[in-house]
Amino acid sequence: MSAIDNKHLIEIVSVQESSGVSRKTGNPWKMYRAQCVVTGGDNGAKVGELLLPDSLKDTIPGKYLAEFQLDVSFERLVVPRITALHAHAGGAARPQAKPAASAAVPA
Repeated sequence: MSAIDNKHLIEIVSVQESSGVSRKTGNPWKMYRAQCVVTGGDNGAKVGELLLPDSLKDTIPGKYLAEFQLDVSFERLVVPRITALHAHAGGAARPQAKPAASAAVPA
C-alpha cells in the first residue's frame, strides 16, 4: 500500500550528529537528527526531530519540501523516514558535496 501524499513542508533549523558503539555488536554507528519546525493544520508551529539519511547529513538550515516513507524502528515503532529534500521557494539550496581536503590547491 502506498501513501497518497508523502510530502510535507518543514523548516530545518540545524542538524545534530549522534554517534556511539553498539553494545550488542561492538560496531560504531552514526545518526543525523534534523531539528525541525513544522506548521500544522491549525497554523501552529511545533518543534521536533526527524532522522536524516547519511546522504542528507550536510543539509543546511532552510525550508524544504520533504518526501517521506514509512519505516519500522529498532523499537518496532512505525516512523517516518526522509527520502528526499527539495528546497522550498525562499528557502535554502540543496546541500553540495564538500571537496576533499586532498583536492585543495596549495597557495
